[in-house]
Amino acid sequence: MKLVGSLLTLFLLLTTTLTAQKKYLTPDDYGKWQSLSYADISPNGEWIAYIVASQEENDTLYVKNRLTNKQYKLEFATNFELSKDNQWIAWQIGVSYKEAEKLRDQKLPIRYKMGLLNLATGKKEIIQDISSFRFSRNGKLLAVSLEPPKENKDKGAVLLLKKLADSSTRIIGNATTYAFNKKGDYLAYIVESANIAGNSVELFNLDNYSLKVIASDTCKFSKLTWQKEGEGLAFYKSFKKEGYEEENAMVYAYVNIYKAPALKTFDGTKYKGFPDSMRINNASNLVLSDDMNAAFFGIKSWTAKPKKEDKKADSSKTKTDTAKKADSTKNVAAAPPKKEDKMAAVDIWHWKDTEIQPRQKITYMQDKELSYQSVWNLDNNTFFQLAQEETPYAAFSDNRKWAVTYTNTKYRPAFKEDSADFYLVNARTGEKKLLFEKMLSGFYTGPQPSPEGKYLVYFKDKNWWSYNTATGQSVNLTEKTGATFWNTRDDHPATKPPFGFGGWLKGDKELLVYDEYNVWALNPDGKAARKLTDGEKEEIQYRVYRLDFEDPFIDDTKPIYLSAYGDKTKKFGFSRLEKNKLTKLLFEDAYLSRLVKAKDANVFTYSKQDYHISPELYTTENFGDSKQVVATNLQQQNYYWGKSELVSFTNKKGKPMQGALFYPANYEPGKQYPMIVYIYEILSNTVHMYASPSVRSAYNTSNYTTNGYFVFRPDIVYDINEPGTSAVDCVVPAVEQVLKTGMIDKNKIGLMGHSWGAYQTSFIITQTNLFKAACAGAPLTDLISMSMSIYWNSGIPDQKIFEISQGRFDGPWYDRMDAHIRNSPMFNADKIKTPLLVAFGDKDGAVDWHQGIEMYGTMRRMEKEHVMLVYADENHGLAKKENQIDYQKRQREWFDHFLLGKPAPSWIKEGTSYQDKMKALEKETKTP
Repeated sequence: MKLVGSLLTLFLLLTTTLTAQKKYLTPDDYGKWQSLSYADISPNGEWIAYIVASQEENDTLYVKNRLTNKQYKLEFATNFELSKDNQWIAWQIGVSYKEAEKLRDQKLPIRYKMGLLNLATGKKEIIQDISSFRFSRNGKLLAVSLEPPKENKDKGAVLLLKKLADSSTRIIGNATTYAFNKKGDYLAYIVESANIAGNSVELFNLDNYSLKVIASDTCKFSKLTWQKEGEGLAFYKSFKKEGYEEENAMVYAYVNIYKAPALKTFDGTKYKGFPDSMRINNASNLVLSDDMNAAFFGIKSWTAKPKKEDKKADSSKTKTDTAKKADSTKNVAAAPPKKEDKMAAVDIWHWKDTEIQPRQKITYMQDKELSYQSVWNLDNNTFFQLAQEETPYAAFSDNRKWAVTYTNTKYRPAFKEDSADFYLVNARTGEKKLLFEKMLSGFYTGPQPSPEGKYLVYFKDKNWWSYNTATGQSVNLTEKTGATFWNTRDDHPATKPPFGFGGWLKGDKELLVYDEYNVWALNPDGKAARKLTDGEKEEIQYRVYRLDFEDPFIDDTKPIYLSAYGDKTKKFGFSRLEKNKLTKLLFEDAYLSRLVKAKDANVFTYSKQDYHISPELYTTENFGDSKQVVATNLQQQNYYWGKSELVSFTNKKGKPMQGALFYPANYEPGKQYPMIVYIYEILSNTVHMYASPSVRSAYNTSNYTTNGYFVFRPDIVYDINEPGTSAVDCVVPAVEQVLKTGMIDKNKIGLMGHSWGAYQTSFIITQTNLFKAACAGAPLTDLISMSMSIYWNSGIPDQKIFEISQGRFDGPWYDRMDAHIRNSPMFNADKIKTPLLVAFGDKDGAVDWHQGIEMYGTMRRMEKEHVMLVYADENHGLAKKENQIDYQKRQREWFDHFLLGKPAPSWIKEGTSYQDKMKALEKETKTP
């Protein structure tokens, strides 16, 4: 018994000592935290490479052999590429964190280097001042484009071509673009120098180091592109034509490079059927079809220069002629501005505008460069314009045999959902026919071509449909399945979208679509439908997880991988579908993501995290035992940390719901804690998400849990026309459910959110006194004026967002005035008793910052406790480091004062005058 007692005493002593060694996290510690960045695996599955990014230290690339545990540590890495022969890694090298900060402050660019490492020998080479690099497909060569010196007058840059076997290097001068073909036995590149006589397109044979100049001219070449299998290539040659303003172009195609190489050209100015008013647009994408029988490009109109004789004729008009003309048009039209008059800086906003002026400004370059997709058939030298002025947009099957063109002109302006007329065009004959009139043109509601072009697929009337391009027949693919494919969870006022689309199987054999929980395989002729999973049994949502995007289709002769998500449990994992059998591979009470497969081996990597587990990288061979490759933020073990759990509650309408609850660090049972409630829409799925603390991150869960707070993130669902009251009906019962645990001090609960979450924050405090402090970043406050505002980042009216999307009103404010007022924070501000902190950037392009001014003016007039922070030259989210740090600090001070009773800084008690701000700024400026 004495021995047992001694052992117990020793155990308790050790436990106490270990606990005592832990400490509470402070903002000074946040900069130590890391994140797991991009990871990849060599084709043979032997080498794993990943970047660990740090907040205030240097980012590091690690390369580890999973069989031998041999490891390389490479500092200052920003990205990397593993060679396809498993022998090399190349990576971009930046500068130290401190140097990067210094350059950013000085607004100077970072000049990058490149590292090359032999994985077997460890031999390393550094190349200075690079702009890009690329391995050949077979891994035998590496192309490196150097950053030209500032004084360089040439158009192109030096291109280094390294033969990795012997390190020999070929130097290619003045290359503007370069690309290896798929097999890796050819390198094509364009040369353009200050001396235009040296312009050329060259093809370098990497097997025998022979060079072929495909084309040379004083004109400029551009848009070099390989055919999919690398057996041919295409490019433009640009030229000016007398009498026209813009450049024209010729299309070059060099095809059949392995069998019977041939160079073919197309010049629209010499082709009889080419539109006289159009030119080949050298800014448009250029695509060579898989069979190398067709080249696709864009054409657009060009501007004829005024003829000299026309100018002479104009100038020869007599004063009498001019006077007569002026008299005949008296009181009809204003005189045109004189040449010396400056053009007025005015935009004309017209009620008939199909797109409002702000949208037109944002899409100006896109509209200006709009090209009409066209085809040149190389085999018979025919040309067809596939997209027309009346149907300017086109989508192609992957083999480019069919195009779907469409127009929405007749249905604009579209105040609600967008509609269009769709046409089917034979890309090889130009034959065109109308498919659908006034069909919704949202994601997958409009017809999309299958990879081989045998079918079009679209979603209509809550079902998936196919259209056979050969027979012209449309078939409903899902009506007889008994399953529901429209998104029953979608609570927006628009037409309900599908749950989703997983892709096509090879050969257009079947298409994969989703219901609420399952993946279905639909025969596009409508004769069969197969349910591939049984997710509804355990409420697991299965979705296709693409590991290889090289082909546009899914090869079902190989395993198909699926993500798996526990709808109620919030578990994450992966499953495999092979020969109609579903195998569960991983399914854990954690967040699993970033699944990557080695191209030539059944070796995988994936990441794992939970709120209390910093992201870890694992490797597994065919999902046998998993081995940890790396765990980030090992310093976390020195600090107190929290945990997370799901909370179930029922909203006011009786709907079962969930939320994610995060515990404070070093939680002590029986003690009551303050709580911050963060809201947006559905957030319970973040229960396993790790949150690195950061001085630059407001609303940060770990910033608060490590400071003694609970953080709660409840789900919110909506009723049409009641966005604010819906939020109240969810959030208040959710918080009341957590209060039943006894862990929370009901007098110390705060509420916060950003954007839509900020709107709901501002509104909820008008309906309840449950919250003792609130923080709203860029909130909507007056739903009437907001619905009439503009989403400046995209240039579209907020009306559309209000009536089909997040606003969740099924009509305009003047038809739903009571609902808009009833759900507006500003119109209910008289009931607010909660101190409210609001933050805006004065260049907010999502929520006009005048929404904040309206709320500020209202609350100030009502003499309610309110502060608004306005950050200069900031958009919807703060981008400048100093502003991010400032907002995070003030937000924390706000809650610490009102919830924890800490002394209020002067900015909370009495604000900061502009004069005091300028004094502080002048003092900072004078400080050396």
